[in-house]
Amino acid sequence: MTMSNKSLLVVSTSFPLKPGDSLSPFIWEFCQRLSALGWRVTALVPHAPGLVDKEDWGGISVRRFRYLPERLENLGYSGGIMPNIGKNPLNLLKIPFYIHGMYREALRLTVEEDIDLVNFHWLFPSSFWLGQFVRSSRIPVVLTGHGTDIRLASAQPFFKYFANRAFKKAAAVTVNSEYMKGILGAKMAPDKIYVIPMGVDTEKFRPSGSRPSQSKTIVYVGRLISQKGINLLIDAFGEIVKKIPDARLEIIGYGPEKANILDSISRKGVAERVFLVDAVPHDGLAEIYRRARILALPSLIPEGLGMTPAEAGLCGVPTVTFGLGGTREIIQDGRTGIIAEQSAKGLYSALIRLMEDDALADLMGGNAAEFLREKIGWHAVAARFDSLFSEAVSSSGSRNGISGAASKVAIGAILIITLTYVVKLFLDRFERLMGLFK
Repeated sequence: MTMSNKSLLVVSTSFPLKPGDSLSPFIWEFCQRLSALGWRVTALVPHAPGLVDKEDWGGISVRRFRYLPERLENLGYSGGIMPNIGKNPLNLLKIPFYIHGMYREALRLTVEEDIDLVNFHWLFPSSFWLGQFVRSSRIPVVLTGHGTDIRLASAQPFFKYFANRAFKKAAAVTVNSEYMKGILGAKMAPDKIYVIPMGVDTEKFRPSGSRPSQSKTIVYVGRLISQKGINLLIDAFGEIVKKIPDARLEIIGYGPEKANILDSISRKGVAERVFLVDAVPHDGLAEIYRRARILALPSLIPEGLGMTPAEAGLCGVPTVTFGLGGTREIIQDGRTGIIAEQSAKGLYSALIRLMEDDALADLMGGNAAEFLREKIGWHAVAARFDSLFSEAVSSSGSRNGISGAASKVAIGAILIITLTYVVKLFLDRFERLMGLFK
């Protein structure tokens, strides 16, 4: 069911600095797709030095909430809240002001712009005082989790407490895979949890005239961290070039492991066949995928879903991975890619199989594009969000807007309680909290 002229407030702690940026482009795309289905969309995101408070991006109203003097507003970008706290633990003291600013502006926009539904992205900090927000605004709220936030909600008592409270007040909660729904557990309002991933633009990410068999390039796209298994990929590639001397490996991404990766490349003697690129604009990734024979995703930690194999697959490129987490929902073993044994040897066996068998590489690539168009394409994904949001609005019935005075009381309470609690955590549990951000 599509509902026209409904107003949606999307609140996100991460957002592109401008259209076309590689920072959380899926949130921007999400806003565009819901707008195309008849929703009047406002995006509320953090302010940062040099950014304006309000602007219009192709019919989407982008608002940025203020929370501190401009020079101190550095929590929302450059990697996100947790990495920024990891870089400087004193940033933890900014969180109450950040949460207060986010809720304050969300509540004001909800009242002044007659918002019908609020969609908070990332469970934290959205879950902390969601109950107060729902009571004050009297409109339905949908929470959307993406990855690390879902794991925190399932595993860490501090975060699980707030998530449980928030789930009871939310109209619905969306997660990106059945795997992520499973780790939340049966006790966290399972009847409210819906599996709806973020989508991929099937016009941008689509096969071209080339085929995987026309390439000798293996591509990795992602962060350069030890948990991604890149050293295993380099070890496997070192064996591949012994059989296929003109094979290439492209590693696209940035992160703290770059120096170690360069050392591994040098030790393996494959420096002339491995190419590192720090970053590529999101719009440029499709062409990189289409030039590849295989996408390698040797992650040693569970992926929430796996957007890179989804994008590569839509471009007609098969994926080799260890199949941890939600990647099994994107990759059909033996049909759209290969789920390898979790070792350098297992990775080598899967990669060399596709490198040496042209027909198999082309077949799996074609299967991947066909399978993923309906599973992860934005046309299907946006329709599911539209249906969920429309149902939440219809089920909520009429509402009476909050008064300006009540709004001030609500945001004042949020500030005082949050400030008190975070300072207490900072003093009593500093070491424990820092362990979460490593």
